[in-house]
Amino acid sequence: AADVASFFSSVGRGDVTSGETTAILTAALWCGTMTCAYTIWAQSFGQKVVRPAQANLVYTTQPIFSAIFAAALLGETLSGQGVLGGLVIGAALVLSTSG
Repeated sequence: AADVASFFSSVGRGDVTSGETTAILTAALWCGTMTCAYTIWAQSFGQKVVRPAQANLVYTTQPIFSAIFAAALLGETLSGQGVLGGLVIGAALVLSTSG
């Protein structure tokens, strides 16, 4: 909360340039439309088309993809426990779809 107050104080004092303001507004617009509104719409659309059991399997992979993107985009490293957890999720998916 203090960071938000500090940001608005900076804007009020004119310490934020128009380029920075444009970048902030663009990021806010992207986050609001693509990472929130679009994903909710896509999930709702997909749930109409896919059976509930299949949808649940797709949702189960979210931690795996989060770890992959964190490693690729942010340079995060995964611990042995994290790798083991991903393998358990993958094995559960294979078992649940194979028979």
